[in-house]
Amino acid sequence: MKRAVWFGPKIFLTTTILVAGLITFYSSVSHAQDSKIKQNAPTASETQPVVLTGTLKGRAPVLQLKSARPAKEYSGPSIKVEPAELPSSAVWVGSGFPALDPALAPIKRIEQSGYQFRPSLMVVQTGTPVVFPNKDSMYHSVFSYSETKSFDLGRFRQGEEPDAVFFDKPGLVQLYCEVHEHMRASLIVVDTPWFVRTQPDGSFEISGITPGKYSATIWLSAKKRFEQIIEITAGKTLEVDWTNLVETSAP
Repeated sequence: MKRAVWFGPKIFLTTTILVAGLITFYSSVSHAQDSKIKQNAPTASETQPVVLTGTLKGRAPVLQLKSARPAKEYSGPSIKVEPAELPSSAVWVGSGFPALDPALAPIKRIEQSGYQFRPSLMVVQTGTPVVFPNKDSMYHSVFSYSETKSFDLGRFRQGEEPDAVFFDKPGLVQLYCEVHEHMRASLIVVDTPWFVRTQPDGSFEISGITPGKYSATIWLSAKKRFEQIIEITAGKTLEVDWTNLVETSAP
């Protein structure tokens, strides 16, 4: 008669040892892979986006108005001619850039409010549409005989808004109101995306400029402007002080 042999405990012990060994092996492999990934992972400084643009910051001269153009007293007790805005200058960098797509360009606004154009100085890129809403209780008109853009929107009352005017050529556009002779404004159209209207004290900042050498234009009035050569460096701010340009310029 043959005896039955029971291998249960021995087989169970062997299987347990094998599973434990496999777990230890894969754990060590996983740890080694994690360590390798951590060693090859970029540092915090390496993951930061690369700065590809620079900034121009500083002060420009501002021509003070010699005397404000007198405003006539218009009929009606509710008519109040408010003071014009403080004068400012314009600064832009570079030229020769393509115009904006008029269908996609943001619409700019020059309001007629308090019987003044507001803002009285605006800078836009070529291809920009501009609207001229009337915020006053009397009729206004907007027209220009400028070579850059000649147009006449006629007279329109408060709440009416003529179609936008598209400015597709660089240059200066002088704006007038046929109803109110004292109302004047300047619209500067530039073929560059880097421009700004200064604060009344001449301070300004233009960011997002592609590195390189450029001609920077400082506009003070229809008859006075300056150009300065600048170099923009990626990730840097070029600070300038151009407030003495008027004093040092030739008469």
